Amino acid sequence: MPEFAEVNKQVRWLRERAEGATVRAYGYHGGHFTALKDAPNKAQVLDGFFEGATIDRVTQRGKHVVMHLSTGTLTSHLMFKGRWSMEGDDFVSRYKHHHEAPTAKSVNFWMQTSQGKVNFHEPEYKGKVHAFPGVESGNVVELRDLGPEVLVTPETDPGYTDAWSADGFRAGAARSKTAIKAYLLDQKKQAGIGNMYACECLYHARIAPDRPASSLSGDEVVRLHGALHDVLRRAIDTDLDYDQVLAVYRRASDPDGNAVAVSEVGGRDTFWVPSLQK
Repeated sequence: MPEFAEVNKQVRWLRERAEGATVRAYGYHGGHFTALKDAPNKAQVLDGFFEGATIDRVTQRGKHVVMHLSTGTLTSHLMFKGRWSMEGDDFVSRYKHHHEAPTAKSVNFWMQTSQGKVNFHEPEYKGKVHAFPGVESGNVVELRDLGPEVLVTPETDPGYTDAWSADGFRAGAARSKTAIKAYLLDQKKQAGIGNMYACECLYHARIAPDRPASSLSGDEVVRLHGALHDVLRRAIDTDLDYDQVLAVYRRASDPDGNAVAVSEVGGRDTFWVPSLQK
């Protein structure tokens, strides 16, 4: 699943191409577009929301791509294979599901704009696009219910600039007996951390993934908090060059030759080095 760094790259790409565009038409099919599904006047409301609206800004909230329209807010979650593209200008990246250009068949939501056709591709129909007419991003419940942003960047949504702090992390972890790996993945605790970067930061902080969150010392929390920020910044700064970023995730050994084990923690495959992580 695209995590914080992968979504950040998508947002930066979209900003260069979609901001300032006026929406002339829109369309969708499939169950991924679920906004206003029970509204009796859904078609009329959506027409008013999209047609003639300006895409004022594209931002990030955790793993969500957020579009600020002049008429309200459009949010999307990419899930595993989802992405946005401009027709004739395909979005590709080093993320495993974005290596190849998207296909026309995978388009299940689109906006025809003054700057080109903006397509949402989701070949598995798991990604979601939600419209919130007349609602600013800071009042969108699905965004508001998330924890603080794991890393504040220039792309961070202006409604959610409270950063994930070491002090806040320490206070929350001290009250939880959940395995620290599972705790990191809880988007209500902090927004944006996924399985890959959770494995990496735990490795760099030398902390076993199955330890109860409350067992971490103050120094370990600070070390883990810093390790995650370092990993995310490196992923963003290297344009998702995973050869430079990933030390243990889906590796047989770490850069020093230590064996990487695979365990299940929090329902997810967890890559770690037992000889180093305690």
